[in-house]
Amino acid sequence: MRCGMDATGCARMMSMAALWLLLTLAGFGKSGALGAEAAKQQAKDRVVAKVNGMPIYASDLDAMVKAQVRMLQSQLAGDPARLKKELADVRRNALNGLIDFQLMEDEFFRLGGVINKEDIENDEKQVTQLSFNGDHAALMAEIEAVGMTFEKYHELRERMIIVSAVRARIANNLEVTDAMVREHYEKNLQRWREPESVRLHTLTIQNTTANARIFAESLRTRMANGGDFAEMARKNSADSRADDGGEWPWTRLSDINDHLSGVIAKMKKGELSPVLEDPGTFIILRVDDIRHADPKPFESVKEDVKRSLMEELAKARIENRLCRLREAADIQKMGPV
Repeated sequence: MRCGMDATGCARMMSMAALWLLLTLAGFGKSGALGAEAAKQQAKDRVVAKVNGMPIYASDLDAMVKAQVRMLQSQLAGDPARLKKELADVRRNALNGLIDFQLMEDEFFRLGGVINKEDIENDEKQVTQLSFNGDHAALMAEIEAVGMTFEKYHELRERMIIVSAVRARIANNLEVTDAMVREHYEKNLQRWREPESVRLHTLTIQNTTANARIFAESLRTRMANGGDFAEMARKNSADSRADDGGEWPWTRLSDINDHLSGVIAKMKKGELSPVLEDPGTFIILRVDDIRHADPKPFESVKEDVKRSLMEELAKARIENRLCRLREAADIQKMGPV
């Protein structure tokens, strides 16, 4: 997943995306046994699908849909046409995702997989370090914000480990030749071209009041919903381009500070950034156009190209396995989604 934010923000977004995904999948343990309270609640819940006899509930699907809508609105804020198209398919895609998740979990136990307590504890430490800078209290606050207990969170992470383990096993022992790596490089030259200069708009809010971030976030939300960036910049921005509606001429990335240039380098044409915190300010960016440098020489990016190729091959192998699992499984969808 690409996102227009710094590495910490991107890691946190991916972790929370995974948390929201797994929030919908916590009803069952390894054996499918339910606690008394959960069983009582699910007795009232409509079954929307079954996978080898294991039910998927409407409440799970609704939560998955909400999670995917949140993610899409964040990722595609600068591309309203694509966002509209993706949202039209979100419920069907959510149900298919839940079905695939159950298939992967079934495969894990069929292969004799076992999850140890240490695996979950190590995973929790890694999430806390990568996504919350080691701040366990921040992790707990995020868990509470989405309405989960810490015990339930452990369940969710266990299921994430299970899926990761199955994917790793399916993709194991991939081998590629130098010729395959060179061909992948030639076919995807655009990937090895870095942005050299950009045209962009900025809106800057001084961080001098307690509600400065809230105000910046409200402006960003209005922009994402079709608000005029230039008009809002003229009225609210505190930077030197405010009179021009926040518009900048072609600017080399090397002339922009490292923090912001690192964000811009990951953004696509037309993309709107999240609210970014710079010393003393909150900044919103929109990339209007990009000029790329020549592709990097093959030898200088050979290892990156190899990793990219192996990721694509692994993805294809996993999808092929899922296709076979779907064909072999007893999958029932209960009426229209």
